[in-house]
Amino acid sequence: MQALKFIVIGMGILIVLAVGLIGYGLYKKSVEPGWKLFGPRADAPAAAAPTAFGDLNLNLADGCFIESVRPDGPRVYLLLGPAGSCDGVIVIDTGDGRVLGRINP
Repeated sequence: MQALKFIVIGMGILIVLAVGLIGYGLYKKSVEPGWKLFGPRADAPAAAAPTAFGDLNLNLADGCFIESVRPDGPRVYLLLGPAGSCDGVIVIDTGDGRVLGRINP
């Protein structure tokens, strides 16, 4: 009977610790979205810097311009304007500067 008490108390402590770790992980993730529990160590070598890809010619028609830029991870979405003949979205890969495609309305 004594052993059963110790087992139940030990399991209760483990459950409390697990819930605490989950709470800590949720807090860290909300404060720092890129945080990982088992991320790279501080003494690990840094990732290589991205290489420059030079100028990028989009060949926009006369009167068309980039209305806004929306980054999304490894891609950038360029919203073109003004409304009418220039409407569209250009998708660019930020790693090497390739134009992945154009979305027309």
